[in-house]
Amino acid sequence: MATTIKTSSKNYFNKIQKYLYNKRVFFTPSLDLGGYALTIFDLSEVETTSLLNKMTKHFHLSPKKQEPLALAA
Repeated sequence: MATTIKTSSKNYFNKIQKYLYNKRVFFTPSLDLGGYALTIFDLSEVETTSLLNKMTKHFHLSPKKQEPLALAA
């Protein structure tokens, strides 16, 4: 299963990319029409949900700042 996280913030893109690299998660960075995207591979739905919840806590994202997670498809 593949999941894509998109954000318009270069800062969040770099932070998420570094976080995923440190967690040894296989992903591919890309640019997507004025935004940045990270496609995560080889995770089940449960693992993906767990990872997104951990990222929310790690980056101290409030509901207004959850753009990268809200755009995860």
